[in-house]
Amino acid sequence: MRLTVGEISKALGISNESIRYYVDAGLITPEKNIQNNYWEYSSDDLIRLTDILFYRSMGLNVREIKTIMDGLPLENLGDVIDERKSALIKDIHQSMEALWNLNDWHERYKTEMDLLGKYTIGDMPVGFRRDSTYEEATHMAKYIEDCFDLDKEDWGDVSISFYYNTADQDPKLQRYLSIEHSIKINPSNTNETSIEEKAEHCLITEVHFSDNVMEMIQPIIDYASEAGYKLTGVFYGRENTNYFAGGKRLGLYRVYAPIEN
Repeated sequence: MRLTVGEISKALGISNESIRYYVDAGLITPEKNIQNNYWEYSSDDLIRLTDILFYRSMGLNVREIKTIMDGLPLENLGDVIDERKSALIKDIHQSMEALWNLNDWHERYKTEMDLLGKYTIGDMPVGFRRDSTYEEATHMAKYIEDCFDLDKEDWGDVSISFYYNTADQDPKLQRYLSIEHSIKINPSNTNETSIEEKAEHCLITEVHFSDNVMEMIQPIIDYASEAGYKLTGVFYGRENTNYFAGGKRLGLYRVYAPIEN
């Protein structure tokens, strides 16, 4: 006696699509009824499907299941189990690291949002940068090539930053990449060509980035004047969370304005 895919699906509580997927993968081989042109499944097919469901519940992928069902010697089954355990442990470690990073990001995001339009006093965290800035005429990829030798895990510590000095004869917003002073950064990224960037006793706020630098710093200047702080005229900005609106990439920047002693 043979059953249709719908009947097998109902018996096992899985979808027709899942059964057909396992057929396409070569894990089960139903026969076609030449009278009605339907694929029909034997009791052996159903038992093999229950085996597949067991293997799937153990986290095995289709490739590993096929290896077993194609005739893997019993004494080698432990190797498949060990490999899957190792892969799952690696996935768990990666998921835990991602969760830690997300928690950290969420805390920083809340701090950024709380600081929008508000002010506090503190130090700018130490960072590193190269003695070069990004010019619009140069492709960002070319600029990056001349900057730090970054690994993929380093990018979480990289900020698009800016520097602006109102005392310059021709003030210009200078943009560059900076890297947090972090143990994650390889020593090769902080060689003799790196500049350590830090500022103490700053007026700090969070702003939306604008190509018009005065839109970002004028509120800080006004607040400092009202509160009786005398600024040095130097402003540092480091991008925090970026976001998108109207197809354009935007960002929140933590701005540090050193206060004269």
